[in-house]
Amino acid sequence: MVVESVCTVDVTYCEGWDPVARAASTLVPESEARRRDESGEPYAVLLSFQGQAKALFQVDWRHGYLGLFLFDGQARRTQEYQYRQLEAGRLHLRRYEQRRPASGTGTGTDSPEGAWRFTLTISPDGRARRKLDSGGSLQVGTDVPAEHRTVAKAEFGAWAGYVDARMLGLTGPIALVPTPPRAETPVSHGEASWSAPMPLQPRHLEALFTPGTRLASDEERTAVIAEPARAGLLSLPTGSVIAGDPFTIHGAPPFTVTVPPGDYPVLISTMRWEGDDWGETPAAMLRILDKPAVTWEPALRPGEDARLLGSGEFYGFGVDSGTACFLDASGRDTLPKICEHQLTEWEADRHSCAVSDPASGINLIAYLSGYGDGSYPVWIGRDAEGAVTCFVADMLVLHNAEALPPTVTRPAVCVSPFSGQVTDRRDAPFTDPGSTSEYMKSQIADIVEFQQELRSRRPY
Repeated sequence: MVVESVCTVDVTYCEGWDPVARAASTLVPESEARRRDESGEPYAVLLSFQGQAKALFQVDWRHGYLGLFLFDGQARRTQEYQYRQLEAGRLHLRRYEQRRPASGTGTGTDSPEGAWRFTLTISPDGRARRKLDSGGSLQVGTDVPAEHRTVAKAEFGAWAGYVDARMLGLTGPIALVPTPPRAETPVSHGEASWSAPMPLQPRHLEALFTPGTRLASDEERTAVIAEPARAGLLSLPTGSVIAGDPFTIHGAPPFTVTVPPGDYPVLISTMRWEGDDWGETPAAMLRILDKPAVTWEPALRPGEDARLLGSGEFYGFGVDSGTACFLDASGRDTLPKICEHQLTEWEADRHSCAVSDPASGINLIAYLSGYGDGSYPVWIGRDAEGAVTCFVADMLVLHNAEALPPTVTRPAVCVSPFSGQVTDRRDAPFTDPGSTSEYMKSQIADIVEFQQELRSRRPY
């Protein structure tokens, strides 16, 4: 009988990973890491073997996040498993990414021209999109079995439930051994050096409707906010709001958050670039209550889940005509046809235009969409009691801008889509980490082969 020797894997708790030094950043005592785990605060865990980094966990239960990174022989993070908590006690593999740097030798994907990045993005129902970037981009759909996309949320310290010897490049069974910080090493009780991937966050929404606000854009220009233009009253007989391109809004679903039926004012944010006499349309507001918003949340349509968004991503409405609008769901089938005849030109001094259905009396209010075509988010503001105060369509013209004196902006408090569960049941993960790793290899091999087949068919 052959007895495999046990590989002792060192477990180091820390703030994160320093990619420059290629080492763990400030160390954290195990007791402090456990406290953060129980309170939902972020921390990191490094697994190493004989001094070589093998895997890094980033844990932030407050945002339902577990990230697993695997290292190559040069201590570079070349593989990433991004888990999100969508239900109690279970983690969903939302995204897997593997990067292959150019090696400088060999042929095919090992050649200098053969560096590639593979991404697998998975929906909760198993439908997935494979993407291979290798001197071009190729996307192919697939279905991921449950055993490779779902894992139970393990107890603190049970890291072997998410990674095994095969994933670490080791030949025998592994034993995890915590390593206490050295006496001379400063011990951190502060914040982790990283943050969980978060969707796009709202910025400057109230400032965009406050005359006199000055914002420095990322294009080294200064925007001066003027008095918002009053576009009139929007009729909402059903209270179900739609935002979109007025020429292509037919059949578009309304937002899941509704308001009491009624007529509500629409305000168009206006501005000029300092030193010039022209500007853009930064945003539009459908005002429900004349009260300041205390919190903001993304406006979602049926089937959209903000917990599935990656870093900086958002659900937005598309614009192909340089024009956007608000309207009630009852007008989505008739008003686009009327727009084709009535909404043909914009006068130079107008910021908005209303289009009405003579038969029903419902209307839409259209406005210029910032820099033009693209995709734009809508934010819902709520007061201290949770009542909806407004819908704001952000044209992202000044999203990355910074406030300049004397402007004082109030930080936007965005409601997290995650419940922040930290005490839910954590049984042993029921999947085989090594088999999931082999599954990922097969997905990469499949799309690489498909790409090579497509290239072979190209005429020369």
